[in-house]
Amino acid sequence: MPACTRIPSHLQPYVRLPRDDSILLLTSTLGASANWLIVRFLCDALSNHDEGGEPGHNVVLGSWMREYEFWKQEARKGGGLDLERLKKEGRFAFVDGLSGLCLDADTSTGAHAQSRRAGAPLKRNGLIEGPQSKRGALIELPPRAAPGQILPARGPPPAAAPRTATTPKASTSPGHFALTSLDLAHLKATVTDAVSSLSSSPSTSHRKTLLVLDNPDLLLALDPSLTHSALTSLMLTLRALPTVSHILTHIQADTPLLSLSTPPQLLELAHHNFLVKLGHMSRRILGVRVLDTGVARDVSGVVRVTQQELGWTDFAVSEGAGKESAQGTEYLYQVRGDGSVRVFERGAGGDG
Repeated sequence: MPACTRIPSHLQPYVRLPRDDSILLLTSTLGASANWLIVRFLCDALSNHDEGGEPGHNVVLGSWMREYEFWKQEARKGGGLDLERLKKEGRFAFVDGLSGLCLDADTSTGAHAQSRRAGAPLKRNGLIEGPQSKRGALIELPPRAAPGQILPARGPPPAAAPRTATTPKASTSPGHFALTSLDLAHLKATVTDAVSSLSSSPSTSHRKTLLVLDNPDLLLALDPSLTHSALTSLMLTLRALPTVSHILTHIQADTPLLSLSTPPQLLELAHHNFLVKLGHMSRRILGVRVLDTGVARDVSGVVRVTQQELGWTDFAVSEGAGKESAQGTEYLYQVRGDGSVRVFERGAGGDG
């Protein structure tokens, strides 16, 4: 089955990239994964559209929460995409923001994925994780506060240590790049190299590039000194790359991250402000969440689409843009076991 036919007809207009350069925002919540929707964006971007003679897009996928092996299997199962073949053709590149930063794995050779399949113990943050019988003595944790005692709010972030420029690590696998530092300059250089590797291919140099950022909000939790303004500025810088036409950003929108506690924590403030800024900058916002009424056997969740005439980065708003941006369209969806998705209106049967 061609990849383009894996997209439900109700979603086709919303996963099709706008004609003008723009930023798109995708949000998800706990219990309602957006992986299936990201795969549909990949299906549409990597397909050749007959109408208008559009050649499709190259795709750079950067992920901070999921490894390449996960996306390779998810894309094949849900979208019929062969990411390995697309990498060899110079149409797809992957930026690994998880293994080198959080798993302490050799991202250039895929040793981490092989060790997982072989049942070898994992090394996380310098600690070896294996079967309980093979682990050493557990570290005794300090006692918690007395019941009813209010812990003081977390203080200001520690002063950032002087950072040295990190050279992107050359990958032995074509189309595969890895992040090894939290420095934004390193992130910019790595993503730029990934985009350049696709535009340098003679067969794909005429295509524009879709940059997909999966959970870059994790950087705010990994580096307390990183501000939401710096991360937003980096996204605008990446959008200004010559061959990048669209940026699709996926971040979490769970209520505990958006409704500030008392007193508000720094991570809550950073995540809240980052999401609000992206919402104002985005031409189209898609959000997936669980049903408000609870769990249903034949419904996985709700997808809501909000679209505005012009994004914040266009520095102009047409007369009806405010009205359009206030309106939204909602559908119910069901992710099946074979990777297919059924999308339908409330009270309707739906399509696959």
